[in-house]
This record gives sequence, C-alpha cells and structure tokens, in this order.
Amino acid sequence: MIAKNFLLTTAIATLALAGSPVGSGQWTEVHPEFHLQQCAGGEVSGDSYTLPKSPNGSTSGSGCRNGHLRAERSYENHYTSGVHQFGGEFNITSLTGTHIALKQTHGVNSNFFIMGIKNNGDIYEIHSGRPIASGVAKVGTTVRINTIHDTNKKTYALYINGKLSYTDDNAPSGDAYYDKCGAYAATSGYGTITVNWDDVQFWTQ
Repeated sequence: MIAKNFLLTTAIATLALAGSPVGSGQWTEVHPEFHLQQCAGGEVSGDSYTLPKSPNGSTSGSGCRNGHLRAERSYENHYTSGVHQFGGEFNITSLTGTHIALKQTHGVNSNFFIMGIKNNGDIYEIHSGRPIASGVAKVGTTVRINTIHDTNKKTYALYINGKLSYTDDNAPSGDAYYDKCGAYAATSGYGTITVNWDDVQFWTQ
C-alpha cells in the first residue's frame, strides 16, 4: 500500500509540475479560443501536427498565402499590454525534415519570435539564427516550453524544461500579440515531421 501511495503521489506531483507556470509573481490561468491553420499539405489531428516533405502548391486557407507547409493552432489570446505566459509540452514522433518552427509569438502586424528545431535536435530562434539549446528536441523526447512576454518592460523569455534558456530585452510592444504552436516550415526548412503538443496552457498577470 505504501508503494502504491508513493507512486500515486509522485504521478500527481509530476502532473502538477507539467501544468505550472514559471517565473515570479501571481499568475491567473486563461483559456483563449484557437483556430487551425492547415496549409500546403500540413495536417492537424487532435494534438498531432504533421508536415509532408514538400508543399503541394496550395495557398488557400488561413495563414496560407505564402504557400509554406503549416499545421498549427493559432490562439486568439490577442493582448496589447500586461504580462503573458504560454506553457506546453511537445514530443516529436517522427522527423526527416529540418528548420521547422514549433512555437511562435506574433503581433497582428509583425512576427517577432519563432522557435525552430533542426534535425539534430537543436532549438534556435529562426529570425536571428540565435542558438537556444543543443540537442534537446530529439525524436521521442518530451520537451516542456514556457514563454513569458512582458509588454510593459519589453522583455521576452523562453524556458526549456523549467530552465531559462533565452531572453530578449528589446521585445516589441504596441501591437496585438498572440501565440501559435504546431509545425511550420521556415523559408529554409522542409518536412517531414509529426509532433504532438500537450498540456497547452496560458496565464496572465
């Protein structure tokens, strides 16, 4: 009985950690709606996001004008002020492609943070090419991501598995911002990939 209770307690603690915000201060969970973006052959099925090797030439649908492979949830958490946190776990189940965005923070009139992965498991910021973490996004490995955007201080932070891994002290403000997760092939990227996103949550201060 003691062993069973220990295992149950451990499982509950693990679940609580997976769904917890990072950073200081009091956080309030919010539940924004989302819409799907499935472009050029990208497909979303529940919490699973799949890109084929190359786009099929279609440019119809939400967010598909550039013809890039895309399979994402675009959350309607549009905010113009305050402090906002995204949290979620991804697990890549298959990958033959590279330079694929898994997490984005956009402004309605700008895109300022795109977290990409390479086929060696590296995580990096796509716009700048700035490295974030080496070799952590391997096939079959669950990775916890949290991002915090403080529009008042103009800061942006990315945590990987609870560790602060990226900061931007000149993050933009003055737009309406929102988050995306899934899979999106960058200009230099291509499929294939299948990735699952779980425990996606949002908090504000």
